[in-house]
Amino acid sequence: YHEGLPRTVLEAMATGRPVLTTDVPGCRETVVNGKNGWLVEKANVEQLAEKMIWFIENPNEWRRMAEDSRVMVEDKFDVHKV
Repeated sequence: YHEGLPRTVLEAMATGRPVLTTDVPGCRETVVNGKNGWLVEKANVEQLAEKMIWFIENPNEWRRMAEDSRVMVEDKFDVHKV
């Protein structure tokens, strides 16, 4: 539950993927809820399942979220800016 800034999430964003991650320090800095993915409360299985089902039921939203992830990772986490 204390992740730091996870490389796996940054890599997913860099390849243009929406993100589903836990609302803990480090992870929460990578997602704007509803924009490029979803944050779920730690240890909240119901909320995690709800957002997983949302992704299954809303594939048409993936492209927009994926594009937002790519833009966010370039703007916020580019190695030359960090």
